[in-house]
Amino acid sequence: MSELSPDKAGLLRMLIDSAPDAVLHRLELALSDDAVRDGPLGSVWTLVDRENHDRTFRNLVLGPIIGLFKGPMAQFPPGQLGRLWKHLKAAHPAAMRQAELSAQVYNEEDIDPTAFDDLCALALQDLKTDPLPTALAGFGAERMIPVLSLVPVVRRCLPHLSDWLARMDHERRAAARVAYRDSVAMAPDAGPLFFQMLASRLNEPGEILRVISAVMDRPSERYLAASELGPFGVMVMDAIDGHLASVRGFDTRGGEAAGRAAGRAVQQAATAIAELEGAVQLSKDGEWGKRLAGQKRGLALSVEGRLKEIEAAVGQALPVVALRYSARLIKATPKLSADPDPRAVGHAMSLLAFSEEVRSSADTGGFGATRSRILEAVEKHIDPYVEDALEHLHSGEAEDAGRARAFLAVAADLLGLSRDGKAAQIVRRRLAAA
Repeated sequence: MSELSPDKAGLLRMLIDSAPDAVLHRLELALSDDAVRDGPLGSVWTLVDRENHDRTFRNLVLGPIIGLFKGPMAQFPPGQLGRLWKHLKAAHPAAMRQAELSAQVYNEEDIDPTAFDDLCALALQDLKTDPLPTALAGFGAERMIPVLSLVPVVRRCLPHLSDWLARMDHERRAAARVAYRDSVAMAPDAGPLFFQMLASRLNEPGEILRVISAVMDRPSERYLAASELGPFGVMVMDAIDGHLASVRGFDTRGGEAAGRAAGRAVQQAATAIAELEGAVQLSKDGEWGKRLAGQKRGLALSVEGRLKEIEAAVGQALPVVALRYSARLIKATPKLSADPDPRAVGHAMSLLAFSEEVRSSADTGGFGATRSRILEAVEKHIDPYVEDALEHLHSGEAEDAGRARAFLAVAADLLGLSRDGKAAQIVRRRLAAA
């Protein structure tokens, strides 16, 4: 690096080597422009690009175990993955070169991953050494040894995992059972670890219940709960509790983003409930059956409670005042005596974003009717509000046209969440033409 002194270049290299994957990706994007790469930062981009390629190669070789160092199924400190990889590069350069050659033409469906498994076997061999190599001192070898032992079995499963989750037919069920038997043949207690390693590669680890269910032929909750694989069912129910807590505790002051996050928690809870119901024969009198029934009730009540706040929230964001035209005729009309209240608007936007996000799980979750009724009431408030506010602008009756426009902009935003983006665009076009 000609632009930096050797000391500074070494420090930068160390920082890039230790940067989390997300940070490294952002650096790559920031430095990807040709003008940047050809300029003073070109040497920095070279370091970032080299590290990215190295991590891609690492994730290929150590694919069966990388999910155990980060994410919801993490079992080891994330820094240990880098330590193990650096040790392999330093201690076994010939095996590393052979793996690099395999990686250049690797296709998980067609190419034998023996070179990758050989590297993992060397890591296993080194962790069994007494004393441990200096680079692996304090690594927790007793926990990592069983993991590395299962690498070849798990690696064979990874290309088929998405198919197993999509549709478990007879052939796929047989393959999953063979892999499970291979894992327990290595060690009688290796079954749970085998499924943990597979689950660590899933965006939703609870989906591993589908594979467990196939291997165990959709077990009863009593049988599964008493087995060594029972913790996977408990893991799913614990995750549901976490999602419910997110729904109950979401703060509308976080605006639309907070509402959407809480809505995603509802979707995740509903998916997990369906996952457990599909994978296990639950009993209404069993411990799991009772717990899941309570979670389903809790989900419906929590969501309905938040949905029922929407109508009042929209009324505060788009306030109206009652005007008496005669003894029997009273009409609500937009209240334009003050500017829109940002807190009230944010509160309504957050709740409506939540409502939009839970749409796909509303019917199965038991709150579809409540959601439909409330959104219908909201639209009955917004639609005449828009018409009256536009009439104020057209007639010149509005004391402050800018304020009326501000409320109409709010109405468009709320309508976009309560109905759809097309309805919001229509209001915005009419506002622009007014």
